[in-house]
Amino acid sequence: MPVSVELQDPYSYSIWPIVIVVIIIIVSLAAIVLLSILLKIRRVPAQKAPVTQIFRPKTLADAQKEYLAKIAYVEQQYNNGQMDSRNAHQELSAIVRMFVYDITGVQAQNFSLNELKAYNITSISNLIEEFYAPEFAERSDKQTEDSIREAREVIYKWN
Repeated sequence: MPVSVELQDPYSYSIWPIVIVVIIIIVSLAAIVLLSILLKIRRVPAQKAPVTQIFRPKTLADAQKEYLAKIAYVEQQYNNGQMDSRNAHQELSAIVRMFVYDITGVQAQNFSLNELKAYNITSISNLIEEFYAPEFAERSDKQTEDSIREAREVIYKWN
């Protein structure tokens, strides 16, 4: 049976499409290798596991001195008009809570009032309870000067 179509020799096709495809593959592989090398160089070295720190409470005298100074700063800011009553009470609350943490290790700065009462630290929980109204209410009869004095007394009388 005679065939009307003549088959061409495989090498008679143009070589350029094959060359272009091979060049694209080589360039792509080179780019991937180069990119992976650059990313390895820029990577931050693996961080070591954090060292567990053992709680070492400050001495009472050092802590009292530090926190009484913080209260004095709040008083100065309040008296100079740089802090309103609400912010002063919030700062006083934070100062007293951090004092408890530094002395006892109890994370009072994260506790609600009920959780503080559960630890039976009555001087602190009563003081924080008195600070709640000036901290969160629109108006409060609590005088900021009295709160500053009471915060000082609690820290000074801590034993």
